[in-house]
Amino acid sequence: MKKNNITKMAIAAAALMTAFPAATTYAQKSTGWGDFKLFLDPGHSATENRGLWGYSEAQKVFSVAQYIKGYLTEYTDMPAENLKLCRNNEVDIVGLEERSDMANAWGADFFYAIHSDASSDKNTTVTLFGGWRKDGKEIEKTPNGGKAFGEILNPNLTGVMRITTRGNWYDRCYYDRAPETHANQYPYLSVNRRTNMASLLSEGGYHTIASQQQLNINADYKRLEAFAAFQSILKFRNMTNPEQTFLAGIIKNSENDVPIDGVTVKVGDKTYVTDTWESTFKKYTNNPDLIHNGFYLFEGLKAGDAVSVEFTATGYEPVTKTVVIKSNPAGQSNDNVTWLDITMTSNAPAKVASISVEDTKAVSLVDPIVITFSRKMDKESVEKAFSIDNDGEVTLTWINDYTLSVDVSKLVPLKTYNIKIDGSVAKNSQTNQPFDGNGDGNGGDDYTLSITMKEADTTPAQVVSTDPAIDGDVAYTLRPVVRVEYDEIIDWNEDKNADCMTVIDPEGNTYAGTLTHSVVNGASVLQYFFSEDLPLDKCFLVTVKPGLADLSGNLTEEFRFRFLSEYRPVVESTDLLPLDNVTGFWAPDGSGSSSGLTQEANSFTRANIGVRPESPNSACLKYDFDPDFAAGVWQIREYHSSQNIDGTTKDGVLTFWLYGDGSNNSVSAALRVRTNNKNGGIKYNLKPINYRGWHLVSWNLASDEYQHFTGTDEIADKWRFDSFFLKHEKAPEQAWKGEIYFNQMQFVKFDDTAVRKAVLHDFSSVETLKSADGGIVVRSLGDVVSVKADGNIRSVNVYNASGAMVASATPAGQTAMVATGNLAGGVYFVNVVADGGIKTVKIVR
Repeated sequence: MKKNNITKMAIAAAALMTAFPAATTYAQKSTGWGDFKLFLDPGHSATENRGLWGYSEAQKVFSVAQYIKGYLTEYTDMPAENLKLCRNNEVDIVGLEERSDMANAWGADFFYAIHSDASSDKNTTVTLFGGWRKDGKEIEKTPNGGKAFGEILNPNLTGVMRITTRGNWYDRCYYDRAPETHANQYPYLSVNRRTNMASLLSEGGYHTIASQQQLNINADYKRLEAFAAFQSILKFRNMTNPEQTFLAGIIKNSENDVPIDGVTVKVGDKTYVTDTWESTFKKYTNNPDLIHNGFYLFEGLKAGDAVSVEFTATGYEPVTKTVVIKSNPAGQSNDNVTWLDITMTSNAPAKVASISVEDTKAVSLVDPIVITFSRKMDKESVEKAFSIDNDGEVTLTWINDYTLSVDVSKLVPLKTYNIKIDGSVAKNSQTNQPFDGNGDGNGGDDYTLSITMKEADTTPAQVVSTDPAIDGDVAYTLRPVVRVEYDEIIDWNEDKNADCMTVIDPEGNTYAGTLTHSVVNGASVLQYFFSEDLPLDKCFLVTVKPGLADLSGNLTEEFRFRFLSEYRPVVESTDLLPLDNVTGFWAPDGSGSSSGLTQEANSFTRANIGVRPESPNSACLKYDFDPDFAAGVWQIREYHSSQNIDGTTKDGVLTFWLYGDGSNNSVSAALRVRTNNKNGGIKYNLKPINYRGWHLVSWNLASDEYQHFTGTDEIADKWRFDSFFLKHEKAPEQAWKGEIYFNQMQFVKFDDTAVRKAVLHDFSSVETLKSADGGIVVRSLGDVVSVKADGNIRSVNVYNASGAMVASATPAGQTAMVATGNLAGGVYFVNVVADGGIKTVKIVR
């Protein structure tokens, strides 16, 4: 947010205290600061640029800046008036250009912008100073100094954060690496371009990576970043670094590597307690198990001392370590940090953490019961301890060391069974403690589960949605995907079912394509991909043969529906993004607009699935929203950073293919309005994902309604693709997690003067076709089948009892002959489609 002047809020947030945690100060002040004027720019304002769990970049870097100020005040002779911050609280809103204007007006000698980064799946630092390339040579802006400071800061910051670096860069060379000579011979970043003094911007890791963000949330971790900057500033000024020491580390569970909350760490008479949900994390989530960091920090311990460090926590065996406090003021910053990472072993007995069954009085015969334990289990001991009464027969399979799957498909419908895991026999694999069956904290007691099986499933799979819609019109594509979605899983057999779907026109022409079967979120979807574009303005009949079995063996009836192909010719088509890779896109949590996500379960990656044979890849968005997110806003802005996909008219249709997961969440492409070459805000056209499989998502920019995400300007002729949006509204029918795929985004103009001529009655209604036989007569005459009908015959197909097509004929008018001499003896079904009717006849050879 930009304003001409700094906006003062009525109540300013108090600056961070500079008292050091568990510290004993031994350092002498470093002298020689002189009249050097340092301007610190903690990037952004208030809570802008939110990262994971709503903790923002602006909050983090404000803390870092305050700690730098504290170190400069405590350990140097810097006059207070020689340091200026662009903001002194977490309320003021300071615009980007205001920062450089403030520094210029103040007469700063150096401008240091403190940031953290977004996107990426690898945690790194980078430092950027003003510069560009001319005739293959890099040129630093004047006054010089940013490069020199970056060469000092980059290894210091990277070292204390214990991550890797992308390096110290001339900023324009970093963002535009190819040219030997840049078209713009000035710095790329505003803070480097608009400042009249030497300058540098640093990115201290990623606030969108869980392992980093959980540390960012800790109040004291940010002191390490500040310490690295402080030491770098003094070295840049040719001042002596004072002796400062740190003892720090991360405490994790030895069994699962999860950081441990509430560990008390003691060094002599000094104590540190690691963050807990109650003390810290509840500001960011309502889920006590979501965020952990296990971080501790002591500052100012005496260099060279061998200290005993004691770690204690409820539910864990205590640990004691001895370590020598290191110090090297003349070295890099991390040479002054003594790292002591440890693991602690739980002493709590294992128990059942969860089971997959919601209603134990109506347990499905199809779905296994999944039991999840709180600790890694000794699998053999659990299997010995497991029993079921009433002669129940089950199969046990381990999904992983924590998770047991119980196959109950052989149990009897409506019968009650009692499952028991003997607590004196089952044990965990790490400490071999007896299993805590009743969850009272004491091992050795049994776990019991009473289940009653559901009535046997006798209903075949039902079609719940199709693309194109039943009796519907195809819009905005000449090659639709025929999609038939069922309400349960089909027991698919590729050999038997590969030809179970056909598409014909009123003349009896069959349209070639590829049929696939997929299971998406517990239900099957059949998809037929045409080999070529369909003819314009024509009626088509889709037939799915009978006999598709569900997991209980129930067989489907024949299913048919009609649709009309697109009737408008394409006037102009522009490929905007192939979406067969994720180049240019940030991570799902990379945008500050993304909100309510869990830790590591979100990604945007290339996938081996596509909507066309010539485009076999797509972009897969895996999402996992946190139901306990405190702020209560769940959305992903999947941002495209290239910013080069521009539109010059709104007279057309924006389309992309989406592989839905049936989650009922909403999705849209988002466009940034570019009225008068200025940002008029982001707009989107949200639509529900109430389907499984490929579906063409369309947005007629000239006529469809849309929503304003930011700004008030309406869609105009100048626009730019910004992102894909996914929103969750916490409605009961919406899934918290899933995965969707994007492919082939286009902007298409159609000939709106075209008139549709085809009608559905080019085929009789599906119900009429089902009930009428059109005078069809089928006779088995030795080694041939003879077919005749009152109208023209469109197709004749012969299926065996397993549903596989074994013979067919090319119709010729009102008669057809099918050779069956090569078929083995048995039962077959002859399916005939003719004008006026459809008929299936059983024959025996």
